Amino acid sequence: MSRMEVIQQSPLTDDLISVHEIIGYVLITCKELDMAMYHGEHLAAQTVSQILKISTKQAESAYYNASGLSKKKGWGVGELLKWNKAKSHMNGPVAEAILKKIAKDERLDKYVISEIQAAGYLSLAALELNFLSGQLTPLEMEFNYQLRTLVKNEACAIGLHFLESDKI
Repeated sequence: MSRMEVIQQSPLTDDLISVHEIIGYVLITCKELDMAMYHGEHLAAQTVSQILKISTKQAESAYYNASGLSKKKGWGVGELLKWNKAKSHMNGPVAEAILKKIAKDERLDKYVISEIQAAGYLSLAALELNFLSGQLTPLEMEFNYQLRTLVKNEACAIGLHFLESDKI
């Protein structure tokens, strides 16, 4: 079965997933899309940041209005300049202070978020990092595909490994 068929047959749902699983899914999504290693790490950290500061209703709204978000983002040279600047900031690992702050936040051990909300947070994080509007749809589609094909325990292990103290 092709990726597209999997996505079409299994749309995002209100099923709950943990923040650590979301981090794992984001990292694998970025790897599968052949993004630079640190871009995925920055996107994962920014997604967690969005989870901590934006309500689930806003995230859900972002998911349902993804095409509107892309249009708000803008097109053309300005978007490319912002993306090039953002890429230069993401060429290295996420700052230790940010990872420590995320790893120490006990709320993350308790949060569960729907698949739909997680995709919304992912889109908002990508926009915050100035990803190009054309990158949002493939990002959401691959995220959905990974939710369907990657075992939750594996995603959680990847997310926890990202936040391990020996790494920070």
